[in-house]
Amino acid sequence: MSSHAKSDTAHSLSIYVSAHCMTCVYAHEVAAGIRRDYPQVDVRVIDVHQPDAVVPEAIFATPTYLLDGRVWSLGNPSAEKICAAFGTPAPVVEAPAR
Repeated sequence: MSSHAKSDTAHSLSIYVSAHCMTCVYAHEVAAGIRRDYPQVDVRVIDVHQPDAVVPEAIFATPTYLLDGRVWSLGNPSAEKICAAFGTPAPVVEAPAR
């Protein structure tokens, strides 16, 4: 296990959103950040109003986050909650200026 990650084990994160939900706009940003910082996490964003969407009974509000099939967050999680679940992201190493 690397020093920056809580776990190198892959996780599945499903984020259920809807078009009429104003806080769901931010859920897309959260998804992008988790994809960037935690590549071991399989992140899927599901619009509950799409005809082909499979929505579990546990979803009664948006955004709702399911981590490995269990409700992890009702509403957008804090940065602290994300770090607690996935560990501290690796520091970004910038190329030296030329």
